[in-house]
Amino acid sequence: MFTIILSFILSLPGWTLSTPMADSNARGEIIKKTKYLINYNEDHEVANWVEYTLEKDFLQNCTSRTNNFRADPQVSTGSSTPQDYKKSGYDRGHLVPAGDMKRNKQVMSETFFMSNMTPQPARFNQVTWNKLEGLTRAWASKYEKIWIITGPILIDNLPTIGQGNRVSIPKEYFKVILRKEGAGYKGIGFLIPTTVPHDNLERYSLSIKEIEDYAQINFFRFLNAREEAAEENLKLADWDFRTSFEYLPCLASETLQQK
Repeated sequence: MFTIILSFILSLPGWTLSTPMADSNARGEIIKKTKYLINYNEDHEVANWVEYTLEKDFLQNCTSRTNNFRADPQVSTGSSTPQDYKKSGYDRGHLVPAGDMKRNKQVMSETFFMSNMTPQPARFNQVTWNKLEGLTRAWASKYEKIWIITGPILIDNLPTIGQGNRVSIPKEYFKVILRKEGAGYKGIGFLIPTTVPHDNLERYSLSIKEIEDYAQINFFRFLNAREEAAEENLKLADWDFRTSFEYLPCLASETLQQK
């Protein structure tokens, strides 16, 4: 299974396991998982961003949530821990959603490393952010393949939680999405405050370039100068906000591979 996934990732344009799709000046350590990359910020004890590719075929309902929250041993400086969130009043909010990784137990389990978590208010995590994650899966199903980069807006002097670490509590989150269409690309971004004053996700949509400027992160570095128009131009009509999502049934071969 790992060989199949590795071959898939290496087939992406301009992206290998050692070449992230995003870059920023913020301090960060690149952590490689089977299906995604993390840029972990030790100063905040959360990720600057995570990135991965989601294809329709990967959206198979093969495994349930593992819920095995744990520190990430790959973070050289030590990640946050479940204890940091205890009695904090905040959810352990996924950046790479567990719901995107239901194809096998290994990749599902890897979403529960604390390096993939940030402190999120329950309503934001369970309602608005969850709604955006579901829409993203629907787009992966409709458009066959999308690239996703998501993370918190990290600034100085954020409030923190933590009994062993000082884990920053972000006030805003971004998600940028790119898809191939014909000879070019289509892109869209979202910037959502955790106060979630609106239910309509379209109200939070921005161009990828606008979020790049705000977050000070260079997304989708594999795009050439001509293709970067997809980051600068946002047309909501290019994205179906009314599409729905249903998991694909788990194929027998996938069930065998996860054992």
